[in-house]
Parts: sequence; C-alpha cells; structure tokens
Amino acid sequence: MKKNITLNYEKNVKLYSPFRVFTNLLIIGPILVPFMIFKGLSYSQIMLLQSISAISVFIFEIPTGTIGDKVSRKISLMLSGIFCIFGLLIYIMFSSFYLFAFAEIIFGIGMTFSSGADSAILYESLVKLKRKKEYQKVEGNAAFYLFIGQAIGSLISGFLYKHNPFFPFYISIINLIIAVIVASLFKETERKKSEHKYIIHVFKSINITFKTPRILWTVLFAALMGFAFRTSFWLYQPYFSLVNIDVQWFGVIFFFFNIVAALSSKILLKKFYDTRPRKVLISLTFLLAATFLLPIIFVFPAAIVILALQQIVRGLYRPTLNFYINHQIKDEYRATVISLVSLSASLSFAILSPFVGINLDKHGTVNTYFWMGVISLGGIIMLVLLRKYQKLRKINKVEIKKMGDSI
Repeated sequence: MKKNITLNYEKNVKLYSPFRVFTNLLIIGPILVPFMIFKGLSYSQIMLLQSISAISVFIFEIPTGTIGDKVSRKISLMLSGIFCIFGLLIYIMFSSFYLFAFAEIIFGIGMTFSSGADSAILYESLVKLKRKKEYQKVEGNAAFYLFIGQAIGSLISGFLYKHNPFFPFYISIINLIIAVIVASLFKETERKKSEHKYIIHVFKSINITFKTPRILWTVLFAALMGFAFRTSFWLYQPYFSLVNIDVQWFGVIFFFFNIVAALSSKILLKKFYDTRPRKVLISLTFLLAATFLLPIIFVFPAAIVILALQQIVRGLYRPTLNFYINHQIKDEYRATVISLVSLSASLSFAILSPFVGINLDKHGTVNTYFWMGVISLGGIIMLVLLRKYQKLRKINKVEIKKMGDSI
C-alpha cells in the first residue's frame, strides 16, 4: 500500500512538467495585441480588458484556492483548462468589446483555478517523497520545457497570423484540452485538510498572511511585480511599432525571448540554488527596472536585446517566489495563502493597468516606459527598507521579552 502511494507521488512529479507546459502553451502571445487591434480595439480598451481580467482573478482567487485546499487539487486544475478554453472561443467567435470583457472574466476564473493548486500538489508530493529540496529544480525544468514550447509556438505564430489571424487561437485550444487530460491523471496528496467552514478558513488564511512578516512582504512584493512585470508584456508591441518592426517578425522575436527564459530557468536557477530566495527576487526587480529605462535611452531595433533581459525575470520569478511561499505555510492553508499572494498581484494590475493604456494613447511609448521604470525602482527600494524594518522590529521584541524574563 505504501509503495502504491509513493508511486502516486512520483507520478505527480512526472506529470507536473507536461501539465505546466500544455496549460501555458498559448501561442497567441506574440500576436495578441495585433489581434485585438484587428478586432477594432484601442490601447486603452486593451488595457481595460486586462484590468477586467485581473479584477475577475481578484474576486475568484480565494474561492477557487479554497476549492483546492478543501475539495481537490486535481478538480481545480481540470476546471482551469476548461474555463480558459471557453474564454478563447469567445475571442474567436465574436468582435464585441463587452463580449471580450466577458471572455476575460471567464479566462481570469480559469487562471485562478490553477493558481496555487499546481505548485501545492507538486510541493506536497515532493515532501511526501522526502525530496522537498528538489522543488525549485522541478519547477525550473518544467519552466524550461514550457519556454522551449512557447519559443517554437512563437516562431510560427506570427506567420500563422499572417495567413489566418485565428490559427494561433485554435492551436492554443488544442493545448488546453491536452492540459485538462493530463490534470485528470494527477493523484490527490494525503494531507491535512482544513476542518473549518469556508469563511473561517479564508479568515484564518488572511490572518496568517498578514501576521507572518515574510508572507506579508511577499504579498507586497507580488503587488509590485504583478503590475510591473505583467505590464511589460503589453508594452512589447508598442515598442516594436516605435522602432518599425513588422508584425511577421514578432514571432521570431518572441522565439528569442522564450529561449532566453528557458536558459534562465535551466541554468541560472541552478546557479542561484543556494542563494536566499528574497535576495534573488529583489535582484530580479532591479533588473526589470533597468529593462524599462535603458530601451528609451537607446531607441532602435537592437534594443530588443535589452527587452530580452526581462525573460530572465520570467524564468526565475515563479520558481523562486513559490518556493519561498510554500516553505512558510502549512498544508491546510497552502493553496489559499498562495492565492492571496496572487490576488495582490492581480489587484495592483487591475487598478493600475488602465492608466498604462491611457498613458500610451496620450503620451506615447517612451513616456510610458520611463514611468514603468521609475515605479519598479521606487517600489523595490521601499520593499527593501520594509524588510529591514521588520527585522529590526523582531529584534526589539526579542530584547524586550528577554528583559521581561530577567525581571
């Protein structure tokens, strides 16, 4: 019996990479902004749609995370793919801003079902196998294969789009169907489930989040990166247009970007394996700030090499952040707390991204890149100071307690 359970956990670890690859292998990335413009949207409307998606993530993040904790990680992952498929179908079939808004809500719900549940089932399986230290390695390998797949998809998506704007969407739907099938093969981990009712479980998770200094810092960090890093994707096409790069080359550029991300997840993750996760996260944010500011100093097509450095952030960010969070949380609250961290990222993006679209339409690409760099740089400096304050406060509490004990 014990051998069968062990085999189930090993199966989960093996299935994790295929699931991560196919659930994220949406080859629409390079052509998504041109596709939306083809559908008649402005930059302001495009960013407003992303805000609507983020709001839906904000609303549904905790309920779906709780399903992962209290019901089933596997069911949560299967529902993720199903909802995303319906979202893409709406984009193919209709041309209304309001229906696109509905599609973004559906797609946002789909994303929340996998947020937390996927990393939780991997982490718990590795813990049961006494291989917890391999978490970042497994995440890194999964990311490597994902980025290679996205690189190949990106290479062909631009040319497919030229032939038929809908082809990249059809292929993405097929990949999501495969992801649902793979998700159905996961085995639930034996773990302690929360005995509390839904509302109590949520409030306990929130209490853990805000009373644990490291997790609170992570929530604020995710809010910064949720806005800055997610926005960076939507600023590629405006910059490509600024330096007169034709849409058919977008796929080739994204192929290059994905190769950089793949190599980062495979090589750099191993190099920084023993580095403190928070130190890596801080360094990634400084790098992101530089990739906003330098391209507006050197405005020419070759500056896409600077933009490619953002893919280092993409390759290292998720494995590092999730390992840092998972290490701080008990099984019964894991998916919900991870969802809370993700929720902060979605909320900041939902609030601030429409202003990015407005700024693009009114003041242009260079001005928008400048402010994104300033926000990224200022935000991470404030977070570094916050963590120093948290440590100082902890030291003071310990010293006060020692003084009280000695009296």
